[in-house]
Amino acid sequence: MTRCMLNEKELPKKLWAEATNTSIYLLNIMPTSALQKRTSFEFWFGYKPYLQHLKIFSCLCCTYEPQVKRDKLDKKVKP
Repeated sequence: MTRCMLNEKELPKKLWAEATNTSIYLLNIMPTSALQKRTSFEFWFGYKPYLQHLKIFSCLCCTYEPQVKRDKLDKKVKP
């Protein structure tokens, strides 16, 4: 899964740790036949996981630029 995510988005191999963490997280919230179509999360905690926070792997991310490092008309975030 990690290799597929890196290759699909044409990302460098140095991002393997982030891709692996994302893969493990997704595997834990995906249903499995070993648990009668329930997720590992649901089996452990007793309720279904919240999935609204999921985004596409490698989507654009922005960081806030403090006011001391920018002028009045500069953007507040940088991609």
